[in-house]
Amino acid sequence: MESSQFSNSQSRYEGMEPMATQGATCNTYRVKLYGKLHFLKRLKPEYAGDIRYQEALRKEFETGYRLEHPNLVRYIWLDNDSILMEYADGETLSQQLANHPEYFRKRKNTDKFVRQLLAVVSYLHGNQVLHLDLKPDNILLTRINDDVKLIDFGCSYTDSFPDTTGHTNAFAAPEQLSGGAVDARTDIYAIGKILECLSNHSIYNKVIARCTAERPADRYQSVEEIANDLRYMRRNLYIITAIVLVAILLSAVWTLYPRQQQMPAPVVQEVARDTAAPQPKDTLPQKLPVAVSVSVPEQKAQKRDDQQLMEKELDRLMDKAYRATIASFCDSVFPPPTPSPGHAWADVSTEFHNQTLQISNQLTVKYPAISESIIYQEVESRFQSLVGYVFNKMRENGQNR
Repeated sequence: MESSQFSNSQSRYEGMEPMATQGATCNTYRVKLYGKLHFLKRLKPEYAGDIRYQEALRKEFETGYRLEHPNLVRYIWLDNDSILMEYADGETLSQQLANHPEYFRKRKNTDKFVRQLLAVVSYLHGNQVLHLDLKPDNILLTRINDDVKLIDFGCSYTDSFPDTTGHTNAFAAPEQLSGGAVDARTDIYAIGKILECLSNHSIYNKVIARCTAERPADRYQSVEEIANDLRYMRRNLYIITAIVLVAILLSAVWTLYPRQQQMPAPVVQEVARDTAAPQPKDTLPQKLPVAVSVSVPEQKAQKRDDQQLMEKELDRLMDKAYRATIASFCDSVFPPPTPSPGHAWADVSTEFHNQTLQISNQLTVKYPAISESIIYQEVESRFQSLVGYVFNKMRENGQNR
């Protein structure tokens, strides 16, 4: 697409401000055209006359221009040495992680980010486009609403542009690094590496492990598979949350109301046995089973050892989470007061619950030989026990006042 004539007629902008971050081959600017902000990407002078870099710009523009998605930056026009794009006010994921480290500690923020990232990458793959340079620096989060905006198709692969110009080593799949064939699973590998960068990445440990498998055949085969796996995880989370909330409610009711006085145990008269009664002659003493020494398989022994190690680590992690959250309410009374904003019982107990879920995910990854259901049961049991303990302490404090 030739648009130099159009661009030359619009060569004067109302404002042209260099961006804080510049590319390796291009200078970037925030420009104003007809009162509206745009993003201008222009080849540096030393590359402007090189046909290879001009064609790389053309490839990026023609790939991006035909795409339309709410989580993609829109491409507007192309010149010989520059591209004009929609301006998205915000920060890259790298900047967000550095400047606002607490943002991704909230599960709802992480889930929203992952959902939008998967949606836009799935859209690209559905349009026969591989991005091949997915990384935090190529993902913008808008200042309003923190929505994902994916940028930079300079390394992309399409049916029209099969040649790729490069990659970023830290996020590149093994087949990229070795110069092998690429496909949708190459982008999936990068998605796993991006998830590793998030503050609470432990909740996605199993997804990350499968995304970043060495062999493409061992990874998710499509982005939709990742989304389905995450939906299944969220459904299980909702079920566990509902069970825990019911347990908390029952624990509260149990501790708030006095227990009914226990009925005396019925007296059972023991019938005296006549030791002198004759025993039938044909009654032989029952033979006890002979103990047979059977060696325990190494696999079972290892599983037992893993179970013991897991329980010790679980006790340590739960104690740490308990002390960091609801332990302070042991000095309170029911209903729990709100000493300061952000420290209400609902907020703190929810945080304790979130931490226990992270502990569950962490242990299931570390101890794959132990069933997930067993780990979740152990965690839930300790969670309910600690919550019940705190409720009992608050009840006792109220009775003593």
